[in-house]
Amino acid sequence: MSAADIRQSLVPDLATRTSGNLDLNGNSARATRQHTGAIAKAFAVMRILRKAAGPLPLATIAQLAGLPPSSLHSILSQLVEQDAVHQQEDKHYALGPSLFYIGTVYARNSLVSRSIWTDLVTAANDLGVTAVLAVTWADHHLILNTHRAGEFNIAVPQGGRVPLDAGSWGKAYYAWSGTEPPAERPRYTGASIIDEHEFAEELRFVRQNGYGTDRAEFADGVGAVCAAITSSAGYEGLASFVAPLSRIEELTFAEVGRRLSALASRASLTLGDRSRVPLFGIE
Repeated sequence: MSAADIRQSLVPDLATRTSGNLDLNGNSARATRQHTGAIAKAFAVMRILRKAAGPLPLATIAQLAGLPPSSLHSILSQLVEQDAVHQQEDKHYALGPSLFYIGTVYARNSLVSRSIWTDLVTAANDLGVTAVLAVTWADHHLILNTHRAGEFNIAVPQGGRVPLDAGSWGKAYYAWSGTEPPAERPRYTGASIIDEHEFAEELRFVRQNGYGTDRAEFADGVGAVCAAITSSAGYEGLASFVAPLSRIEELTFAEVGRRLSALASRASLTLGDRSRVPLFGIE
């Protein structure tokens, strides 16, 4: 496989498509030009391996990272020593287990995970849908955890990224984060809501009912409901149920949304946002 082929294989697919100007490492072009320090270079290498379809030889990594092979060899050797990168017998390189060991702690200890995950999984099992948790990172929703309960073939990969404006996730984010939605939104499917006034109505629905809906607006045939998780400090992340559109319609968006909104509101109260749940009595 040529370097050009590998470059093409690194282009994000539907689940990780970006609305920003990101390079093959998932960084802005300006950030790539600033990879001058040792730590920045190491992260640039690891991001290349993260995006690759499989293990890569040193020469290809050097070309993609814009680093001399001698400098790259030193970086890779240190990463291999820390098990952050694994060197195979054929001298190809892939990410190593220590990154998973470190990264899972972030996901497990995040506020959104601690506040709702157990209850979210229980509800997903009852409904027969996929439960997802995500936080905002690098102008995307970063998927922290997923749990599939239904018998269907929809992949929501842990560690994947979804555009901020995607479907119900975008609606929940813009309704509760305080961030102004962009004036123009991409059309992911024929059902995507791109009209500014129609999208504003969707945001009003989210604020009033506590959840947003996705009727195949981000991926064909896929339905979802999403609710924001907030704390006393503001927006923390989101919880979502995802399934084939037909499954959500069978359960009804109103019922699935009601279940999710109740869970997200209780989680937000746990994190100090008292505006999401009516309180009886006085202090």
